[in-house]
Amino acid sequence: MSKDFWKNLPKPILALAPMDGYTDSAFRRICKTVNPEIIVFTEFTSADGLHHEAKKVQEKFRYHEEEKPIIAQIFGKDVKTFITAAKYCEAMGFAGIDLNMGCPAKKVVRSEHGIALRKKHDLAFRLISAVAENSALPVSVKTRLGWSDASDLIDFGKGAQNAGADLLTIHGRTYVQGYKNPADFNPIYELKKELAIPIIGNGGIISYDHGFSVLGNLDGFMIGQAAIGNPWVFIKNADISFEEKVPIIKKHTQYLIELKGEKIGTLEIRKQLLAYVKSIPFAATYRLKLVQVDSLDSIHRVLDEILLDYNKVEIKVLA
Repeated sequence: MSKDFWKNLPKPILALAPMDGYTDSAFRRICKTVNPEIIVFTEFTSADGLHHEAKKVQEKFRYHEEEKPIIAQIFGKDVKTFITAAKYCEAMGFAGIDLNMGCPAKKVVRSEHGIALRKKHDLAFRLISAVAENSALPVSVKTRLGWSDASDLIDFGKGAQNAGADLLTIHGRTYVQGYKNPADFNPIYELKKELAIPIIGNGGIISYDHGFSVLGNLDGFMIGQAAIGNPWVFIKNADISFEEKVPIIKKHTQYLIELKGEKIGTLEIRKQLLAYVKSIPFAATYRLKLVQVDSLDSIHRVLDEILLDYNKVEIKVLA
């Protein structure tokens, strides 16, 4: 894969944000089913774990050919393990390597990973250089505006670019803000003016149309939480009936069971099922059934029950 991968992609770039515990291979395939043009990333994965050949960590890198081109996202703070992880990513056939320097989870920050690296620019740049110099894959970095404000964003962006980053994704909130405040894209627009590499905006984008409304001078946008239970967020004017959604939901379940087996797959799909039906007014009556499904057949049975009630409501509305 060329180092110019990001530069050569048609603009604007539309991407599914990596979300630990959600964006596994099954969900990525579903999002690509809805819009094959989106770029997907693995869940964030420990470079230390890959370095030590931890099987559980390597499992997070499983992907299907339908997901290509797919980007591997890694996190850590050790140059040596980043180099090992970069070579592993290349051998796995990924299209690029994304370095997580923005995760605000407390245990990640306590370990001085994720957004904590914004307090250590020199280390962050060494990590970027290590991956860029030891892999033929393009290197991207996902981060936030900053720790408590965006005062170092341009300096960080320039340093990352000089270290070998081929793309930056910026979440429009600081670490201190968490997810409480609306995302601020203005500092990201200013950063774009200073850099030659593509810049993607992220944070609080709730639809395809919303993404275009905040795009400004950026090269693309990334959607995260709004995609959970709603992969149709990646298409324009996504007015999809529940009846149209059911085949996709069933396919998602099938993919997850194929990926992780029926026991684990049916456990993990439960939170996704709740998200899929949350917009249906009477869905609360099915919540207990959805959190108790234990097989593909039971999932299909509950979904068919919900669909039957949905169609009854639709008939009454039309009448």
